[in-house]
Amino acid sequence: MINKPSVEELEKKIPVRFVIVNAIAKRSRDIAAGAKIRINTIERNPLTVAAMEINSGEVRIVDELSAADTQNKDSVAESENN
Repeated sequence: MINKPSVEELEKKIPVRFVIVNAIAKRSRDIAAGAKIRINTIERNPLTVAAMEINSGEVRIVDELSAADTQNKDSVAESENN
């Protein structure tokens, strides 16, 4: 359960609740699997830590399609320069 920050607080930064919940779920799975925590906290609950990281700006939410498109453009630019 997430106490702080609340989903309502996160909605001020990210207006779509579905995106917030999915981002927290993905990041909390990463943390549970051993990923480095990017903020200074004594909290150990992966869900809460993930929400805190997103709220602090240490973890950004990026559209996977946009990220893949950007990587493809970078690859094309590199091959054109060679």
